[in-house]
Amino acid sequence: MGEEKMVTIIALSLIAGFLYRAGGSDWANTKYRDFGVPIVMLLAMWHLKLWHWSLIPSAIALFASLTTYFKKEGADALWWNWALVGLITAFSMVFYAWASGHWLGFWIRCALNTVLIMAWSEWQDEVNAEEGGRGFIIIATLPLLLIGG
Repeated sequence: MGEEKMVTIIALSLIAGFLYRAGGSDWANTKYRDFGVPIVMLLAMWHLKLWHWSLIPSAIALFASLTTYFKKEGADALWWNWALVGLITAFSMVFYAWASGHWLGFWIRCALNTVLIMAWSEWQDEVNAEEGGRGFIIIATLPLLLIGG
């Protein structure tokens, strides 16, 4: 991946981090996260020249995955909730993997996002950094989908 693409992916990851955090804040609506991060994913995949029709159902699946922390309302999220967030947000790209054949990168990304999002969310106590980091990870790991295929 070239330097220009890397810089753009980092910038889009930062934007996704902001949108993810905005969606969890009391100063913005949750739809900033729910719609914003999938839109950024679509832009990132287009920029990586990985555009395919299968990104549409992947964006819808990513939207759905961003609407829950896989816990009862009012309960604190535990490490396994964060692991599920990482796994399911990454797994939303299954439609793309199926259509493109990029299974190796898909599975690597699923494993990595599961661990990274769980570890980040358990380690980070500051809410802006915690939520922003999850959004950043979701986009920053998309270039892994270049592996295989």
